[in-house]
Amino acid sequence: MALQCDIQPAPPLQLTPSCIIHTGTVRLTTTGKFFQSLRAPADEFGIFVPDVAPLLDTAAEPRIWAEAHVMCTTSAPASGYPSGVDHVRATYLPDPRGGPARWLHLGGAVFNPKGMTLSYRITVQTPEF
Repeated sequence: MALQCDIQPAPPLQLTPSCIIHTGTVRLTTTGKFFQSLRAPADEFGIFVPDVAPLLDTAAEPRIWAEAHVMCTTSAPASGYPSGVDHVRATYLPDPRGGPARWLHLGGAVFNPKGMTLSYRITVQTPEF
C-alpha cells in the first residue's frame, strides 16, 4: 500500500528575523489495496513543504520543531483499531533533483491512512550570529 500526499501550505508567519512558522494541511490517501489489522504498523509519509526558501548546503542547521494532528478522516476505523498520527518530524533534506540546496521536509507515521487530513505546524529558528 502506498500513500499519496497533497499539501496545502498557508502563508508563513515571521515571528522574528530568525524565527518563522510554516502551517498548512496534508491530505493523505491510500493507493492500492487497503488492509486494516490491529497489528499493522503505521504507514510512513513524507513530503517537501512548498513555498519555503531552500537552505544552502553551507548554512548552519536551524532548530526545527514539528507538530501535526488529525483534522478529519474519510472513514472512521473499526472499534479497537488505532487511528492517528505519530513520530512527526521535519528537517532539511538534500535536493532530490541533485541541487546544492536543502529543502524543508515533513514526515511522520499514520495509522488508518485510508483517507485523512492532517494539520501541521513547523517552527524554524535559524542561528543568530
